[in-house]
Amino acid sequence: MKRICKSLLSICLVIVLLGALVPNVNATEGTAFMVSGYTSSRTTISKNDTVSITVKLWRNSGTGNLASIVRSVDSFSGGTLKDNSYIADGQTHTFVIEGLKYIGTGNSLSLVISYDTTYQTITIPIAECVPYVEPTYEPDYSTPEPTAAPRAVITYRGLPELLSSGETATVKLDIKNTGRTAMKAPILSFAVSDSLLITDSKYTVSLADIGAGKTASVSVPIKAFGKITAQKQSIDVSMSFDYYNNVSTVSSEASAHIIVPCKLTDGSVQDPTAGGNPVPIVILSGYSYGASAIAAGSEANLQFTFTNTSKLLAVENIVLKITTGSDLRLNGSSNTLYFEKLAAGGSKTVTLPLKASQIIAGSTQDVGLSFSYEYVDNDQRLSRSSDMSISVPLYQPDRFELSEPVAAYVGYVGEETSLTMDYVNKGKSEVCNVEARISGDVDSYNSFVRVGNIASGKNGTIAFAVTPMLEGDNKAIITVSYEDVNGEVKERIFETTLSAMAMEPFDPGEWEDPLEPVDEGNGFPWWIVGIVLAVAMIVIGIVVSRKKKKAKLAKEQALWDDWDEEANTEKKAEALPETAGVGAEGTDK
Repeated sequence: MKRICKSLLSICLVIVLLGALVPNVNATEGTAFMVSGYTSSRTTISKNDTVSITVKLWRNSGTGNLASIVRSVDSFSGGTLKDNSYIADGQTHTFVIEGLKYIGTGNSLSLVISYDTTYQTITIPIAECVPYVEPTYEPDYSTPEPTAAPRAVITYRGLPELLSSGETATVKLDIKNTGRTAMKAPILSFAVSDSLLITDSKYTVSLADIGAGKTASVSVPIKAFGKITAQKQSIDVSMSFDYYNNVSTVSSEASAHIIVPCKLTDGSVQDPTAGGNPVPIVILSGYSYGASAIAAGSEANLQFTFTNTSKLLAVENIVLKITTGSDLRLNGSSNTLYFEKLAAGGSKTVTLPLKASQIIAGSTQDVGLSFSYEYVDNDQRLSRSSDMSISVPLYQPDRFELSEPVAAYVGYVGEETSLTMDYVNKGKSEVCNVEARISGDVDSYNSFVRVGNIASGKNGTIAFAVTPMLEGDNKAIITVSYEDVNGEVKERIFETTLSAMAMEPFDPGEWEDPLEPVDEGNGFPWWIVGIVLAVAMIVIGIVVSRKKKKAKLAKEQALWDDWDEEANTEKKAEALPETAGVGAEGTDK
């Protein structure tokens, strides 16, 4: 038992000695050093900038050399320490850390100072650090702005004189494309008043394409017939054409109202008191409003020319009244204009400032012109009037914007990802029936997305769940269609590419066992104590086993000794009776 106690005492002494040899990593942090200042080689430190920082330490207590100055986890990577030397109490120590690379987050430089058996952690705020801020994503709206519909200005060359019943004439029309894109496949349709007819019966005429800024001419043969009861006969011209608006091909229309002055056949064409001269008629001989159409909310100048058809009589005291609809109004001008005189065969040009409403109800707006005037024939003053209108095309600008498609990430062949595109309706009116389709080298369970109607100012995202099917680049085509406020169906096409990698075989050895313990490298090394205790237990076990074995052997030896003594006793007992018998028998005799 004494030997066991001595063994245990020895083992305890060994554990104490081993504990003394282990570094005292859990020692209390000291406060012997203070930072008296620092300087930086840069006035501002941005992400990935390399900088040198000079640190000044002041020691306010303690003695002994510095064991080490090492970097801790902070806002920098890399770095080399220079000039690490002895610092005594009350002294200042300066050292430089070169090659520090700012990681872009935080603003701290952390140092661990070790001296004697104590360490001290010092964290220095570096004011020159400028943390990195991830830039906000601004969608790149690359969809081109649709071009406005080209405007067709339809004019005609007036007849040299009034047309009488039974006479024929040719009205020459000029169609000028004042827009920025060509009019494709234009078709003209004519409608004439009751006293006129088109002699070649061509009430519909197809023309060749009219390029931007170009003019096409058409001759319309007409004839006055029957009894002419109205001096102002007319030809209504309707024009339809296609054009490419920089996004898709759409359709548009134009129209014109042409006055054909005629002689009355009931005798009222001449004033019986006026000497038999033809009645002067004021007609509209041309007009223009600048662009091909007027955008909602914008301003434009309507310029028109009116002409006195009479070659003999002048017109006087001309009063012009202008009427507009709800979508187009006069901008800073009176609706009544006065002109003192217009000579025989003379013309006058008028400019009217107009402004379209912010939200328009239709694609065209009529501007009505009503002339009332006087003329003198055979010393008699007579009055006449003339009414006509100009059709002005209007359009609501399409400000429905779509961003380029963006993939969530680059994945593997057969792995699902998302493809999104943002939209915003910046227009004043609702965009209707918005739909999107996707096709190409990708598979998608929602290849068709119906967004519906998008109110003014609303925004959102169109998303497709796609699976690339090819290794490398996979082409995806997204087609978005919708109806703008003008009722036109528009279509925009976007193409993008998704890159996909081949799926690699799974290697279980590449994955870390989550149950495997991780050595964090910190704390007391208890494994050493565990080994010592295990050795001690083994030693104790061996000692106890030997003791037990010796005791057992001693017990067995004692048993053998006892057995030997019993055997000897039995032998002696057997010998004694024989001797007694002999003696007894001899006695009996």
